[in-house]
Amino acid sequence: MSEERDLDFYTTVDDEMYDELAELAGQRVVHVELWEESISDMLEGQEQAATSANAVDLDLYLEGGLYFELYGVLAYRDPEQDPLPDREAVERQLTALVKQGLWLDEVAVDEENALVLVLSRAHKPQLYLAISGWSVDEWDELPNG
Repeated sequence: MSEERDLDFYTTVDDEMYDELAELAGQRVVHVELWEESISDMLEGQEQAATSANAVDLDLYLEGGLYFELYGVLAYRDPEQDPLPDREAVERQLTALVKQGLWLDEVAVDEENALVLVLSRAHKPQLYLAISGWSVDEWDELPNG
């Protein structure tokens, strides 16, 4: 995608923001769009995202009319294992899961208060998204996919 992105986003979660984001749990993921180029290398203070070829940027659309713009995302099938190896693997996994039915099951934070989204089917985690930066906005119409 070549449209310009707004770089006004969050990198940590405070208590108030956590409460707001947690209200989104339980919504179905209706669409996902991966960006061809990542801006994760522009995130200040996020060395892992800046040096990781595994990090991707994506938009995650929820049925309730909100979507996340997610930057510097590392996708894990299991939080105890390595992340998915590249953009293509993340895209294949997310696309298949959305078609099968995928929900934002849990909003969490890691030890540095960075956002982690747990995506599940039937309350069984399928992917853990560790996120370096994000914003939330409303959508009226899904992009052509």
